[in-house]
Amino acid sequence: MRRCALAFLTCLIGAGCQPDASAPIITDNQVIGAVTHVRDGDTIEVADVPIRLNGVTCDELGTPMGKQATAAMHTLVAGQRVMCTLTGRKSYDRVIGRCQLTSGEDLGEALISQGVCGRCERYDKQGTYVVAQANAGPFRGKLPKYCN
Repeated sequence: MRRCALAFLTCLIGAGCQPDASAPIITDNQVIGAVTHVRDGDTIEVADVPIRLNGVTCDELGTPMGKQATAAMHTLVAGQRVMCTLTGRKSYDRVIGRCQLTSGEDLGEALISQGVCGRCERYDKQGTYVVAQANAGPFRGKLPKYCN
């Protein structure tokens, strides 16, 4: 017990303690960590925190486009760490935010560019995804009424 306490104190004063770069960071407005689960095309879990992508809509998992969106998300985040900036809002059990890979690639923009998800105008008031949607063409999935 004393050895453990001494190691902890040594770590606290910075003598021989390296921070774990793979450890998740969770604050009120940000989640950084490994993607631990893909629920569907527009919802992932980062360090077990469910995050709904803001400004993006994907068809539901049980539909052909929903399956494509989920598969695209799996491919995009497989083995990756992401940084999500949260809006402060929630939808069901999920916090809402925008996420990007450590390379800086925005997940929503990537999915819209691939044509598997669409821009949800109501929640993309800044116009972040306008160019990606214009380049991808009209969303081929079902655009929910709440997006207008």
